[in-house]
Amino acid sequence: MEKIFLLIGTNVGDLKSNLLKAQKYLEKHKVKIIKKSKIYKTKPWGNDNQPDFLNIALEVECNYKPLRLLHTLKKIESSMGRKKTGRRWGPRTIDIDILFYGSQIMKRKDLVIPHKEFYNRPFAIKLLAEIAPDFVPPQSEKQVKNYLKGIDDEGFEIYCD
Repeated sequence: MEKIFLLIGTNVGDLKSNLLKAQKYLEKHKVKIIKKSKIYKTKPWGNDNQPDFLNIALEVECNYKPLRLLHTLKKIESSMGRKKTGRRWGPRTIDIDILFYGSQIMKRKDLVIPHKEFYNRPFAIKLLAEIAPDFVPPQSEKQVKNYLKGIDDEGFEIYCD
């Protein structure tokens, strides 16, 4: 099976509970969690005028193709109360992004793999490096841990294990 990496974030409601509930929904939908990072508290990215986020990175396995996985993730987000506001990078009950789906590369209106903002988000790199330091992203020759060089911890901190 291909290595699939997800990033989950929340900044509305009971944040830790939202992360745990999202993980339970993943398992319920036959998305098996293999590894998870610590939970990090992060500053908002792209829109500072909102509460801080809690984020966690997961390595998962499933039998879904990327688009079916995306559909499943959107279903989970919706069932947890996420509403599309048309506003980008706004507050949300839950956000589940596909960072990488093995070596696959996809560019569609509804899905871009690798995630197009991964390399712009230091916290995403940090969380992924925690669970998959030796992973080499598609279109890269460097392991994820090598992207940590030059990243400071400003804007994110460990919330809990």
